[in-house]
Amino acid sequence: MHQQKNSRPAQAAYRNVQSNDKPIDKVLSSLDSVKKTAPDRWIAKCPAHNDRRPSLSIREAEDGKVLLKCWSGCGAAEIVNALGLSLADLFPGDRRSLNQHGIESMRRPFSWQDALKGVAHEITVACLIVAAVNRGDELDADSLDRLSQAEERISDALQTAGGVQ
Repeated sequence: MHQQKNSRPAQAAYRNVQSNDKPIDKVLSSLDSVKKTAPDRWIAKCPAHNDRRPSLSIREAEDGKVLLKCWSGCGAAEIVNALGLSLADLFPGDRRSLNQHGIESMRRPFSWQDALKGVAHEITVACLIVAAVNRGDELDADSLDRLSQAEERISDALQTAGGVQ
């Protein structure tokens, strides 16, 4: 299945799928440049960033849930948001009410430790880019994009933690 940017109308038509369609169908029909790499595994261009080459790995787990991994660093929430989907669309059935079935809610409580680790990582990325510029390296478009992404992620973490925007 190879889809190009100009095939959006077909994707939009395919996206009007019934709610009983499999999560993998919803995801794959929304992506560009999809290529099957193995049974239940695909790669595609990540919709959450300006992907020149496919950097998004997609896998359908045995229980039907969809696993996403962007090798450029985009999170699952960013990816599904860019597709016009939600995280719940990655799971089969009505998984939003799992606590009614004796299973805890899928939404994990906010972890300030995880947020701090994420912020520390983004600060490290920013410091490495600034150090390269200080050495005289040219600030290329990819580095500038990554620096902007780091700033956005730090701002998002601050906002999520209840801080000032």
